[in-house]
Amino acid sequence: MATVLNLRLNAPRLKIATFSGTLRPSAFFKSSIQFSFSCDASSCMLEKYGQLLDSCSTHKDLVRARLIHAHIVIQNFEQHSFLSSKLVFVYSACGKTTLARLLFDGLLNPSTFACNSMIRGYVNNGLNQEALDFFYQRREAGFRPDTYTYSSIIKACASLPDHEHGRNVHELVKESGLDADVYVCNALISMYSKFHCASEAVQIFDRMSERDMVSWNSVIACYIQNDLDEAAVVALKEMMKEGFRPDQVTIISILSVCSYATGREFHSYVLTSGFGSTVVIANSLISMYGKCGKLKEAQGIFDTLVQPDRVTWNALIASYSRNGRYEESLRLLRDMKAVGMHVDEVTYSGIISAFSQNNHPQDALRLFLQMLNAGLKPDAVAIASVLPALSDVRSLDCCKEIHGYSYRNSVESDKRIRNALVSVYSQCGSVKYAENVFSRISNKDVVSWSSMIVGYTQNGCLNEAIKVFRNMCQSNTKPNPITITSILSACARVSSLKHGKEIHSWLLKQGFHVHTFVGSALIDMYSKCGRINSSRTVFNKMPEKNLVSWNVMIAGYAVHGQGGNALKLFKMVEHPDEVSFLAALSACSHGGLVEDGIDIFNEMKILKITPRQDHYACLVDILGRAGRLDEALAMIKDMPVESNISIWGALLGACRVYHNLELGIYSGKQMLESGCNDSGLHVLLSNIFAEFGKWEDVETIRKSMKDRGLKKKVGCSWIEVDNQVHSFVARDRAHPEWEIVCQVSRDLNNQINEFTWPSHASS
Repeated sequence: MATVLNLRLNAPRLKIATFSGTLRPSAFFKSSIQFSFSCDASSCMLEKYGQLLDSCSTHKDLVRARLIHAHIVIQNFEQHSFLSSKLVFVYSACGKTTLARLLFDGLLNPSTFACNSMIRGYVNNGLNQEALDFFYQRREAGFRPDTYTYSSIIKACASLPDHEHGRNVHELVKESGLDADVYVCNALISMYSKFHCASEAVQIFDRMSERDMVSWNSVIACYIQNDLDEAAVVALKEMMKEGFRPDQVTIISILSVCSYATGREFHSYVLTSGFGSTVVIANSLISMYGKCGKLKEAQGIFDTLVQPDRVTWNALIASYSRNGRYEESLRLLRDMKAVGMHVDEVTYSGIISAFSQNNHPQDALRLFLQMLNAGLKPDAVAIASVLPALSDVRSLDCCKEIHGYSYRNSVESDKRIRNALVSVYSQCGSVKYAENVFSRISNKDVVSWSSMIVGYTQNGCLNEAIKVFRNMCQSNTKPNPITITSILSACARVSSLKHGKEIHSWLLKQGFHVHTFVGSALIDMYSKCGRINSSRTVFNKMPEKNLVSWNVMIAGYAVHGQGGNALKLFKMVEHPDEVSFLAALSACSHGGLVEDGIDIFNEMKILKITPRQDHYACLVDILGRAGRLDEALAMIKDMPVESNISIWGALLGACRVYHNLELGIYSGKQMLESGCNDSGLHVLLSNIFAEFGKWEDVETIRKSMKDRGLKKKVGCSWIEVDNQVHSFVARDRAHPEWEIVCQVSRDLNNQINEFTWPSHASS
């Protein structure tokens, strides 16, 4: 007589039917499982076990899964391939990949389902390399991958640092004939998107004979991830032409890159399509309006929600802080706490990031400490947000503390944190620390490379910057405009024309030369390398010029003493700023254009541009070079800004040229009282005293320099050999081949001294 088996696993009752018989469970099962029997067919039992295991997998219920597994063992079903495969699937889904692998290895003939379950388990638990190794092992054992297999393993490849794994799997897909499968193609599009290979992803999409909603969402996401926002909007319009209606995924993706006008169109679509009450879309709309600076609209959406969630609050707070409305963002933070909403790391991160990016480093650090005092553990985003603030305050000790905190809490390996650390350490002058962090970034992206290049350039390690740039290009990482401007700045500072021209050629091939900031950097590089005509050629060919481009070109002419050309350009600038006037005044100073310089300075007042100390220093230099020292002194006494070292230094230089001891002593006294630590100006004052035989004063100046630890800056020479710039400083033996250089120099001198010049008979 059949009975019914009721299986209660410390939870709501679950019913399955099994074959007739008597079961004597252990004491452990007596406390948690009630048994009775009601089915004569073992196939029915297998089906019900499968249903129970599916439920455990869906809810990731490991406790129930273990109990059912034990019951399967008791019933001697553990060798049944169907149930064994199901158990592999359940343990993988519950994160117990080691148990799943033990079960899998015990299978005599693993099914495709079991193999796919194992791969999926590895991938879902972040064990991507293990998934790939398992995949290749099973292929060698005769396993034939199917659509599900390739979809999972392609996802694993997308997360691996070595992109060749993904390309190799793609070749296997082609060999298997599954390269036209919709699901496999969708996975490939997503993978190439993460590789930042948008062209390859789009090629796969274009070749698809059949596309579903996931295909369109994948290619739109690909465009967005690769900063091709306009292409994403075009793809969206094509999708709608083919009869697909944007779903939540589409809307959320496209709203992240919408302009205000496009965003309003999608807002209307959301309302007419019935998505208006969806909180996740409302959150995206708030973020979109916040990025566009439309806080009224963002606040309006927030006010219409009956139950805004934590993400909604975070989006609105970030919108206010991003637009400089810090008081409102902090008020919302207090309101969020007042209504009982849990404030998390994301809440603080948004405000901290805004403070850091808008030159409020102290406020950013204060909020970070407030987050710590609230008992919250900053995540990678929060730490990466606060680190830029440390760059502004140049706090090396704080940087080390946060670095140590991130290491202790196992988030230091996050690429965003390491990229930020490279930047902060560099700006704090600790290049060695920056190098150490940079060397540990396994999968360097463009931000990683650029941060190190900028760091080297800022700290005068110019050869190292050029070397890292070469390594970056060899790694197939495409530089961005920040990288290019930094490396061109390094070439300019060491006058490495050869490297600069090589980079220029590379830019022409890559299409970077049309970028305005890159063009400005090229103008500056050629100018500082002594090729002012090349600078003008770049300037003339720029399709679009901004004020920086004009200012750099004017400054280039000024440095080369071409005051006339500089002023011609200056008169063509429609809306000159402070920098424009400074470049023009510098040109007048170098070119001896006194009256032009005075007129330009007076023009600043007409345009209501307040002269700064640098402008006054230029005008003092202009008057001083013309010998009009009394006018220069009178202007210094009457100017509305406080005089600084540059101003007194300019007057002091003119005093030496025109042998004005009295005014030189006065200027020198003002300079010393201002706390000048410029060794060059001390030497200049000492030389003035020496010219007039005031040796006691010379000794006093020299003693003052010694007491302050000031030393005269020595000259430096550069020479470029085999694509490397070598620097030589007087009395410095730091160069690794110093002895060889000296020996060659001595040999050359000896040959010159021994050379006998031929005598020429008179005609």
